[in-house]
Amino acid sequence: MSMLPESTPGPAISWAHRIITDHAEGRGCAECRARWCPTAEWALWVVVTDHLPPPGDDGKRLVTTVARQVLTNHWPYGVDGCRPCALPDCTRIQVATCWLQAVRDDYLPPAVQALRPTVVPTDEELRRITGLE
Repeated sequence: MSMLPESTPGPAISWAHRIITDHAEGRGCAECRARWCPTAEWALWVVVTDHLPPPGDDGKRLVTTVARQVLTNHWPYGVDGCRPCALPDCTRIQVATCWLQAVRDDYLPPAVQALRPTVVPTDEELRRITGLE
């Protein structure tokens, strides 16, 4: 059950914008878990499927920040899939990736960045590594 504050009814996109803003600015909500938030994931899904970032100059930045959070929290760390939902084909990763691709953001979770080489290996190093000398 969601812990949204009671108020006058409004469209889901209005609530999604508020939730996105709160999470992007680090305030979170009552549904936040230690490393992820199902409410923020719902808000991201609403915003991405509605194609409307929160209003204002920072709208895209706010959604991008939450998309990065969701991608980081759901990135798989093994064959069992992502950490929160343990699904090999996590729809939350798909939604976050869809947004990041749409705004041309090349973000990679820190766990993936740590695996990237900092220097491009030379041809000799590649031959030695692969055994194709």
